[in-house]
Amino acid sequence: MDIQGRILQSLRPRRDGLLLRSDVRNFGSASQVTAAFQVLLAKGVIERLDLGVYAKPSKVAELGRQKLLAIAAARSESVREKASKKSRRPVATTATARHVLKLARSSGVTFSPTWADRWAVAATRLAGDEVKSDATDDLLVALTRAGKLSPQDMVRLVMAHHRDLRGV
Repeated sequence: MDIQGRILQSLRPRRDGLLLRSDVRNFGSASQVTAAFQVLLAKGVIERLDLGVYAKPSKVAELGRQKLLAIAAARSESVREKASKKSRRPVATTATARHVLKLARSSGVTFSPTWADRWAVAATRLAGDEVKSDATDDLLVALTRAGKLSPQDMVRLVMAHHRDLRGV
């Protein structure tokens, strides 16, 4: 499914007919999402209310522009609050995760995504696949990039971590 289709699919079940750009930012690169929005705007399928705020034209007529902007502002604030409470700090729940966290701390290594990481996530999502890595997986990648682990050791630890998570 292309980005336009995914945007429309995301908009369809929303009762308020409102869509924030942040709701679809993971559908592709910023330029791809912008291009998809421009096509949908040109077709008249959606209407731009403000920067990063879009709605179904029928909902704009029904509820009014100001009401929808107020709803969008409330939703944005809620998302910001949740994001500030969420931490990407590794939660060492398994023995392997504790070992990896200890190794990363002693080595002074942290995970910082590269452009290639972001590209891979976008390409995976566009392909319709869903691959989720947790903080321990990210630390293992960072440790390998820093030369603290060999690729073979990384694979061994990733497998052990995921086995621990499944309780096998």
